[in-house]
Amino acid sequence: MTPTMRIRVLWAVVALMVALGGLAAASPFLINTRVVKKQISKQISDWMGLPVLVRGEPVVTVFPYLTIKLKDVQVASHLGSNKPPLVSMQVLRAEMYWLPLILGKFEVRRFHLDNPVFDLVRNADGKASWDLTGGDLISPDDHNNRLALSDISLGNFQISSGSAHYVDETTGRDEYLSDINLAFDWPNTGETAAIDGEFEWRDQPIQLSARSDMPMELFGGGLSPLSLQVSSPLFDAQIEGTAATMSSLQLEGDFSFETKSLRDWISWLGGTVRSGESLGAASLKARSNLVGASVAFSDMALTIDNNRVDGVMQLDFRRDRPLIQGTLASDKLDLDAYLMPKSGSKALLDQSLAAKDLGLVDLDVRLSANQLALGPVKLGRTAATLVTRDRQMSFSISEAYAYGGRMEASLDIRPSKSEEGELSGHLRAKANGILAGTLAREMIGRAFLTGTALAEIDLQGEGENLGQIAQSANGDLSLVVTDGELNNFNLDTMQKALEPNGTVEPDALYNGDSAFDVLSIRGRMAEKTIFIDGLRVTSGKRALLGKAELKLSEMALDFPGTLALYRSNDPTTHSSEEPIEQFTFHLNGPIERPLLSLHKIGDVPVSENKDILVPGVPTDFGPIEKTDNPNPVQAPAPEQLKPDQTEPNLTEPVSGDVESLSQNNQQRGSIPKEAPSGKGRLFDPMTALSVGEPDLTPLKTFGEAVEQLFQKDDPAQDLSQSLLPASAGE
Repeated sequence: MTPTMRIRVLWAVVALMVALGGLAAASPFLINTRVVKKQISKQISDWMGLPVLVRGEPVVTVFPYLTIKLKDVQVASHLGSNKPPLVSMQVLRAEMYWLPLILGKFEVRRFHLDNPVFDLVRNADGKASWDLTGGDLISPDDHNNRLALSDISLGNFQISSGSAHYVDETTGRDEYLSDINLAFDWPNTGETAAIDGEFEWRDQPIQLSARSDMPMELFGGGLSPLSLQVSSPLFDAQIEGTAATMSSLQLEGDFSFETKSLRDWISWLGGTVRSGESLGAASLKARSNLVGASVAFSDMALTIDNNRVDGVMQLDFRRDRPLIQGTLASDKLDLDAYLMPKSGSKALLDQSLAAKDLGLVDLDVRLSANQLALGPVKLGRTAATLVTRDRQMSFSISEAYAYGGRMEASLDIRPSKSEEGELSGHLRAKANGILAGTLAREMIGRAFLTGTALAEIDLQGEGENLGQIAQSANGDLSLVVTDGELNNFNLDTMQKALEPNGTVEPDALYNGDSAFDVLSIRGRMAEKTIFIDGLRVTSGKRALLGKAELKLSEMALDFPGTLALYRSNDPTTHSSEEPIEQFTFHLNGPIERPLLSLHKIGDVPVSENKDILVPGVPTDFGPIEKTDNPNPVQAPAPEQLKPDQTEPNLTEPVSGDVESLSQNNQQRGSIPKEAPSGKGRLFDPMTALSVGEPDLTPLKTFGEAVEQLFQKDDPAQDLSQSLLPASAGE
C-alpha cells in the first residue's frame, strides 16, 4: 500500500469514529424517549399479561451502555387494581443495543430493577397475584391442561436491593424477604436459564443458585436437567437431578443437607423443639423423589448428633395432616440427651401432651438398632415402631435383647373417654431371662437383687402428661426371679430372730446376702400403691409367703407374712410336702430398712394358690399338723372365717382410698397398718436389732425417684434423671 493510500484509510477511520462519536453524542436527541417508554412498557405488559404503569419521564444515558431509565414503574396485580401492585420499583433501567435501536429495532439486552418491591398474594379463593397465564410468556395448553412456555427472547434481569412480601390468605402464612440481589440470565426461553444471588429471610442471609438446561421442555411436561443449591451460615442444601412438570412439579436426583444445629434450624423455620440438650449437627444424603408436596428418600443416610440411621423415608404434605413414614436401621443409637431435660425446662414426663398434639401429624416409623441407649437403660438388638393415627399414638418394642434376656413392650395413648382434655395411656410389657442384678446396677448403681427374672405388667392411667398418667396407673403386674440373691437381707438372721428365745446381734438382719431359689410376686397397682396378692420366696428348706402393700409415694412396705420350714430343700417338692414349722412376722416401714416384728397367726394372710403359679412354687397348701413347737402357727382356712367375714375377690379393681383399704384389711385380719404392740414376744430391729449403717444410698436414690414420681401434688422431677447414679451425671 502506497503512503497516499495509507493516509486516505487513516482519514476514513478517523472520520468514521468521529461520525460514530457524534451519533452517540446525539443519540439522546435522536431517540424518541416517549416511543421507547411506550415500547418498554408494552413489551413487559405483553410478557406478563398485566398492565404496566410508568409515571416518571424516561432518561437516556450513553455510557457505559445505551440505557433508558424509567422512574416510578408499577406492574399491576392479577387480583385487580384495588390490590397492591405485583411489582413496584423506583427505577427500571433497560440497556439497549445501540445499532438496532438506531435502525429502528427495539432490543433490550438487560433489565435492571432498582429497589423493587414484590407483593405476592394468594387470596382466600386460591387466586394468585403473580398469575401470568394471560401474557405471551406463559399460556395454558388446552390439549394437555398444562402451562406452555412461548419461544421468545428475554435477556438478562438484575434485581438490586429488593424486597418481597408473601401472604397466603388460605393458610395465614406471612413471609418477608429483604436485601434481594439476584441475577437472572435467560436470553431465550429455549436456552439455559440460570439464577444466582442472595437475599435475607428470617434474619438469615441466603445464597441461591439454580440452573435449568431445558426450561421449555420442563414447562412442556418433558425432562430437564436441574441443579439447585441453597446455603446460609446455618445450613446448606443442594440437589442435582432432573425435573418435570406433569400435573405437578416432579424432581428426582441426589439430595444433600447439612446444618450445624438442627435445633436452631427447626426454630428458624418456626418449629419448636422440647426439652433436651442436643440436636446439634445433622446431615442427610439420599436419592430423592419429589412429587408436588410429597418427597421420598431412598438409600438414605441420616446423621443427628453422631447417631446415624440408614433406610427409606417419605414425607407427604398433600393431606390434611402431614404423613411421615419410613423404615430405618442403625448400628448404635444413643438417645440419652433427648430424654434429659434442658436446664430450666420441664422434664420429659412432665411435658404437656394434648390430644391435638397427637393429631398434628401421622407417623409410621419402624426402627431397628443393634444397640440402643435410653437414659439408664441399655438395650441390645431392638426393633421398635411408632404410629400415630386419628389423635392416637402407639409405641411398641416388638423385641429387645438386653441384660441377658428378651423384652417387649407397647404403650398406647389416646384421648380419655371420661375426662375431657386428658389422655388415657395403656402400658403392656414382658421380660424373660433378664439378669436382675445387671439391670439393677444399670438403673440405680447397685444390685440389691440378683437372679434371672421373668416379669409382666399391664397398667392403665389418665392425665395431661406422661407423669400424671404414671401417677394414676392401675393394673396387674407379676415378677418371678430364680436362682438369685437378696443383698443386704439375711434370712438366716431372720429365722433365728423368729425362733423361740431367738437372739441376734445388732445389724445382723441387714448384713450379708441370702440366696433364694424362686422369688415370685403377683399383684396389682392402684392409688399409687402396689397390692401384692401373692408373694413367695423359697430358699432351700425355707419359704417366705404372704400378701403385702408397697406405697410408692412413700416407698413404705407393709408385709405381714409367714416363714415356713420344710424337710426338703427342693422347692419343687414343697407343693406336696407339709411345713414342719411356721413363724409369722411383720415387715413394716421404709423399704430399705423396714421393722421386723412377730405377729399373731390370725392376722397373717396366706396368698391363695391361684395367686402363685410359677415354677418351684407349690400349688397347694395343706393343713398344718400339730407339732411340739410351743408357738405353733397355722393360717385360718376359709371355712374358719366368721359369718360376717367374706373372703375378698382380690382380682377385682381396687376402689376407695388406701386408708379405707387398710381398715378393711385389718377387719378381715389381713394387712395391719402397724406392727402389734403390747406384751408377748416382740422383735423390733430398730431397738433390739440395730440396722447399723450399710451402704444403701443407691436404694434410697431409687426410692426417692419413685417417691417423687408418685407425689400427690406435682411430679416435678424426671424419673429417668433421678435413677441415674451421681457418677453417671459426671
